[in-house]
Amino acid sequence: MNALAWIGEARIAQAVQDGKLDNLPGAGCPLDLSLRDGALDAQARLGLELLDRARRAPTDTVQDQRERAALRLLWARALTRQRRNRTRP
Repeated sequence: MNALAWIGEARIAQAVQDGKLDNLPGAGCPLDLSLRDGALDAQARLGLELLDRARRAPTDTVQDQRERAALRLLWARALTRQRRNRTRP
């Protein structure tokens, strides 16, 4: 981390500790992750892109969970049958 970034981080940490960042407008609202600022470095842009993709990722439905559970049960039964057939003389 360069000196300027370190100073910035220290000032932000001090402001958080002093409570200067409490009750800001927009607090608790989602961030606009579609920001494509040319001033952002590649690492920051990549991080924003990953957060944006994670936010848009579909969540599992109850039906998906039931289907996975049924498939696990079928798989376990098939493995049990296979083991039984191997041990028979």
